[in-house]
Amino acid sequence: MKKQLLLLTLVSAMASTTFGQGAAAAGGTAIPKKAYKKWSVGINGGVNMFYGDIKQYDWAPVMHKNGSSRSELGFGVQGNVSRTLGNIWGVRGSLMYGTLAGMKRATTPSVANHGGSYINTKLIEYDLTLTANISNMFFSDKTKARKITVYGLAGVGLMHFRTLKKGLKDDVWIASQGYKTQGTEKKAMTSEVVIPVGLGIKFRLSKSLDLTIENTLYNVNSDKLDATAKALTSRDKYMYTSLGLAMKFGKKGAEEAAEWTNPYADIATNMDEVQTNIDGLTKDTDGDGVGDHFDKEPNTAAGVTVDGAGRAMDTDGDGVPDHLDADPFTAKGAKVGSDGKELDSDGDGVGDSKDLEPNTPAGALVNFQGKKIEVQPGKAAAESSTTYVSGGLPSIYFKVNSSQIDYWSSYDKLAEVAQALKAAPSAKLRIIGNADQTGSEGYNKTLAEKRSKAAADNLKKVYGVDAGRITTETRGNSEPLTGVKDAYNVNRRVDFVIVK
Repeated sequence: MKKQLLLLTLVSAMASTTFGQGAAAAGGTAIPKKAYKKWSVGINGGVNMFYGDIKQYDWAPVMHKNGSSRSELGFGVQGNVSRTLGNIWGVRGSLMYGTLAGMKRATTPSVANHGGSYINTKLIEYDLTLTANISNMFFSDKTKARKITVYGLAGVGLMHFRTLKKGLKDDVWIASQGYKTQGTEKKAMTSEVVIPVGLGIKFRLSKSLDLTIENTLYNVNSDKLDATAKALTSRDKYMYTSLGLAMKFGKKGAEEAAEWTNPYADIATNMDEVQTNIDGLTKDTDGDGVGDHFDKEPNTAAGVTVDGAGRAMDTDGDGVPDHLDADPFTAKGAKVGSDGKELDSDGDGVGDSKDLEPNTPAGALVNFQGKKIEVQPGKAAAESSTTYVSGGLPSIYFKVNSSQIDYWSSYDKLAEVAQALKAAPSAKLRIIGNADQTGSEGYNKTLAEKRSKAAADNLKKVYGVDAGRITTETRGNSEPLTGVKDAYNVNRRVDFVIVK
């Protein structure tokens, strides 16, 4: 049974939501959202049977009246308004006016001289209940229409009542609720919470009219209903058995009541249409994994990676799909050519979006921002024709006693150095290692040399710089940038000099 309910829930949700809203656009036949009659107004009448302290028998009521007995049947009339919440659940508000009766032949000295006692009660009760269509919960026939349905209800309400308790033989006042001066004058009715629990059967007379038979037990949160409150006794209750009619209505065009609609039958009726829509949604002409209905590019070339809409992936959003893009990671907003590479107007190796000097003369040496690096004679100019770049490249820094390249402080700067070398293919690079003033001179010289070699190894392995273009040297602690001990970290560095 759990499997049936789960299947019903899943398929109903698919049919009403996925296909009902989107299938028409897919070229299939959309399943229309059916209008149901969800409201009903009912009226019923019946008998009330009281259960409490003033009752002769536990279950069967006394029906006739003579010198030693009185009828224990009360009567009631009830009106209600219902709203179904689907094929199973619903809510109902009810209002009832009724009477209760009960009797008890003398069993205690207090009523022996009266021959026993009897009660007459008048009540008004109103409640709000949750209803459950039991037949739809368990009915599995997919084609047969039903004429009878079983339902249950439970809820909470409030009742107001007046009760007179009198002698069975002499009709003398014994006790009362809602009266004063020994039952001769009315006062405010007594009010109590009531919990109704019931079971009913509906007979379908037409598409708009049902016959109802219902049996509801009203559990009163009090022992006062019979004007006889006793210690250690259960609370009073009464049973209302009724016969009634319910008129169905709903939106314009609604023909069937939701509670009479077998959900399995609806699913069976629409299954072919559902299958047609599934086929339409899953057809994938170009085989890119996106159904034709959702595919914005239904003729994508084989093997091309696509997004959720079936369009060829364009990671950098430059308008050139990845499988045709020579540079699939172009900066956002950068202008690119037909091959997807960013435009470089001055040909200095730095894309226009990052080029701070977009009109650099041809052959000029630039840094990673496209700014021209001025070349001046170096210290060895008098001895040779070699010239050196005086600045423009960043230094990288190391932790104490370490020659390890630190990702966060060094990798981005090494990338800048690599860019500068690739922008000037004929240039060479000198890497100069340095150390701070702590430790011996020999130790610092060795440590500084390790640092320069670590930088060189990184440029070779990570960026593919030719080893023939790199020379390393060590200055140890001979060229500190600062003598302030707290700032020694700037002395633990590697400097880069481009040689032309």
